[in-house]
Amino acid sequence: MTGGSHPKLEAIDLDKSFIMGVIYDDESLTLEMDFHLLEGHPRFEQPDSDEGCYRKGFIRFADFDDLRLRKTKVEDGQEVDYSDIYSATIEGDYAFISSGWGEIELTAQSIQIAVD
Repeated sequence: MTGGSHPKLEAIDLDKSFIMGVIYDDESLTLEMDFHLLEGHPRFEQPDSDEGCYRKGFIRFADFDDLRLRKTKVEDGQEVDYSDIYSATIEGDYAFISSGWGEIELTAQSIQIAVD
């Protein structure tokens, strides 16, 4: 998925981005991100390699109407890259993110996105 309906996700490819950390409590859920930026994003810089342009940032959800977390259960001997994003949808007040970390589904009145 490239971007979403949130204006700050324009020219960000979430499927090629990475979740670097998940912080949550009763009030908010914050995803520490390594965003994959596309040409046209104000913070985009031509990369030196073919890997693409990545920038640190975060997505913070607050004032939940609904929050469901399903953490990945790893069996002994298996390795999982928790940072991989398999699919991501952020539209309006709804978000669904499937990743190595697990599944996050929520509706929130406040969604803040920042790119360093």
